Amino acid sequence: MLKFGELCVNLHPKLDKTTSMKQIKTLGTLLALLISMAACTTTDDTEVTLYSDAAITTFTLGTMNLYTTTTADDGTTTTSKTTYTGSSYPFVIEQLAQTDEEGNLRRLIYNNDSLPKGTDYAHVICTISTSNNGIAVIESLEEEGSYYYYSSTDSIDFSSPRHVRVFSSDGNGYSDYTIKVNVHKQNGDEFVWQQMTGISLPEATTLPAGIKQLLGGCTTEQYALSDDNKLMMSRDNGTTWTQDVADTDEDADKLPTEDVALVSYPMNLADKTDYVLMAGTYQVTDNGETQNRSAVWRKIVDYGNSTTAGKWTYLETNNAFTLPCLTHLNLIKYDDAILAFGGDYSTIYQSRDNGITWKKSTLYTMPADFDYSTTGVTVTVDDDQYIWLYCAGTNQVWRGRLNRLGWAY
Repeated sequence: MLKFGELCVNLHPKLDKTTSMKQIKTLGTLLALLISMAACTTTDDTEVTLYSDAAITTFTLGTMNLYTTTTADDGTTTTSKTTYTGSSYPFVIEQLAQTDEEGNLRRLIYNNDSLPKGTDYAHVICTISTSNNGIAVIESLEEEGSYYYYSSTDSIDFSSPRHVRVFSSDGNGYSDYTIKVNVHKQNGDEFVWQQMTGISLPEATTLPAGIKQLLGGCTTEQYALSDDNKLMMSRDNGTTWTQDVADTDEDADKLPTEDVALVSYPMNLADKTDYVLMAGTYQVTDNGETQNRSAVWRKIVDYGNSTTAGKWTYLETNNAFTLPCLTHLNLIKYDDAILAFGGDYSTIYQSRDNGITWKKSTLYTMPADFDYSTTGVTVTVDDDQYIWLYCAGTNQVWRGRLNRLGWAY
């Protein structure tokens, strides 16, 4: 412990011939701050405990301004301002110093979850907490090596990484940090298409005897339509096929027989269980007139329990949000929803409740230069969350992705 009368002696920096006047002023300012801090809380007879550790313990953002620009149909743009709570974006503090591009040892502070596009990060109020009353100073953007005292009420420009130095309360040491505020350059909920060149369309698959269409499958089962429009299932990768069954005979005549598509994915909150969704059209005769009707079915396959065999169940849908009859139907799982492509391709339909209701999507639309003379489109999703369109007849190939599904942070 040091008495206040001894504080000045212990806080004097060790100067040598290479110390610049600028550094002297900076350290002198620090000395004045430390003395002032101690003087506010002590008397000549009060003992003050000083510490040698110099570290930033927390870094949080205050209220952030967000500017959004929208463009009307007539081309005019409007910019609006909103705010959000910056503290909801946590920052990582790496206390192990790393050598930066300038050869300096610095500790890093950064946010893994980037701030939204349009955030004003040139005028930021933030909170920097230090261990044991260490003093934080920020390097000037205009003059390298010149620092000013951090204040929780002053706006700071984080449009580029900022260097922060923390001095220990005993004045004998310091630690350097680089604070980087990451902000997205793209709108996360924007879907962007890119036409691909030099890529061939997938080759047609050889069909097994008696099978007219392979539909796809889940972890343990494969599905197909037979030449006589029966729903078939294989558990040995297509070597042998048996007719699959509906949950009730009452709805069996609603099993789709044309323009059938299937998608499967792991079922939420269920171990070793797949949710299989199938949609397509079937025919009904009413007053002597044959009509096409759309139908959506689901099957839950629990492959962790070999004694339980799943059955197909017809999904009763709300007429206002029924999936329409779509030729060349494709179903894909994307961003926790199901997308349906087909028909004249003017509309992409989306279901967020596992196929019960379907709505026209405003987020997902076909590419602006899409050739609608295509005779059919094959739609797939790759491991990088790109949607691929392979267009028969026109040989166009498109690739698109929702921006936020491609962000590293």
